[in-house]
Amino acid sequence: MRLIVRSDTRKSVAKREVVVEEDQKKKGVVFSNDSDVVKEICAQFDRASECGNELAKILEVGKVPHNRKHVAYQVPSKMLNVFTPSLALAPADPDTLDTDVDLLTKSRNLSSTLHKLYLWEKKLFDEVKIEEKMRLLHDEKKRRLSRMNEKGAEPHKIDATRTFVRSLSTKIRIAIQVVDKISEKINKLRDEELWPQLNDFIEGLTGMWRLMVECHHSQCEAIRAAKGIDAAASQKHSSDASLEATLQLEHELLNWAIRFSCWFGAQKGFVRALNEWLLKCLMYEPEDTIDGPVPYSPGRIGAPAIFIVCNQWAQAMQRISDKEVVDSMRDFATTVLQLWERDKGEMRQRMVVDRNLERNVKNLDKEDQKIHKELQMLDKMIVVASGDDDKGMSLGHVVYQSETSKNGSLQTSLQRVFESMERFTSLSLKAYEELLQRIEQDKLA
Repeated sequence: MRLIVRSDTRKSVAKREVVVEEDQKKKGVVFSNDSDVVKEICAQFDRASECGNELAKILEVGKVPHNRKHVAYQVPSKMLNVFTPSLALAPADPDTLDTDVDLLTKSRNLSSTLHKLYLWEKKLFDEVKIEEKMRLLHDEKKRRLSRMNEKGAEPHKIDATRTFVRSLSTKIRIAIQVVDKISEKINKLRDEELWPQLNDFIEGLTGMWRLMVECHHSQCEAIRAAKGIDAAASQKHSSDASLEATLQLEHELLNWAIRFSCWFGAQKGFVRALNEWLLKCLMYEPEDTIDGPVPYSPGRIGAPAIFIVCNQWAQAMQRISDKEVVDSMRDFATTVLQLWERDKGEMRQRMVVDRNLERNVKNLDKEDQKIHKELQMLDKMIVVASGDDDKGMSLGHVVYQSETSKNGSLQTSLQRVFESMERFTSLSLKAYEELLQRIEQDKLA
């Protein structure tokens, strides 16, 4: 598809450029040419990518996963016994629980604390299962003892059964002590380690979003100052180097969109899982009214601050959508794909004259298939995010088109990406600033 710049469009663009130039001069930001614009956009991408370095330390990014099975990372079997339910239905010793878990998880940051809580929760689940099995066995043997007394069974058999029932009663009492101690340990970890670390994490995320707002705002200003991007894109670029550059850009754009969607989805999933876990820590039953169940409100039932903030956090994340950003990235990728298709068509026309280019065209066709697979993957993610799964599945893949992708303007579609990113990061920043305010209110209370 050939990009045509009409006279009325030229006048509109020229007028817009004058307005942008005056605006840039007022703000003290002036770009002498489009090369400076591109450099500024790249510099802001680098700056944005570095704003998560501190968070990476909190999350122990790069550390060997906790479930790594390599021999070098296995702990002694004696230490693991505390997390393995006994086949003999014997509860753990409540006096040794703290020592064993601390040996397994010495680090004190968010990632390690969450892992520690996971181990304690797993141990709690195992101990409850053990206690339940012993209780069922205890009830069964107690009924058997009653029948033996009624039928006048041999005294030594009655004594043996009675002794076994008493032994089970003792083990059940110990199991209850273990469950209580583990529950207390989980509550202590939650309030004394997890909560302060979540405070730091939320503060770090707030700083990250604040810096990202600045970066994408600067990119918006830069792309508005560009003058010849569409004109350069409208020229034919059928050399191998140009085709390779366009191809690489298309792959990077699709990869960017997919990873961005996964990245934000992981954030929402983390907060949702955290809030759901905290809900299970409360003795909470939804209150039914004439108008239906009362919405969950940890503050109304007097829950600690971690419950209130995490519930607010989960609700805020649920309200924020990355759809506009991913859509704009998809539009920009579509515009670049149009350039790719145009230049690939030029290559096909040259093949008619020069048969030696046939292999190059076949390679381009293979790359074309890869691109469309990536597009389908992204389209499915967009459909899932929009909640329209049935429609996406019935079509096999989404036929995606928007006004931005129709007009074929490279600059307009890229500008829309940065504008949507600025709005998205601003909404995220606002949500996290409100969380910080709620945390501060709790400290002052």
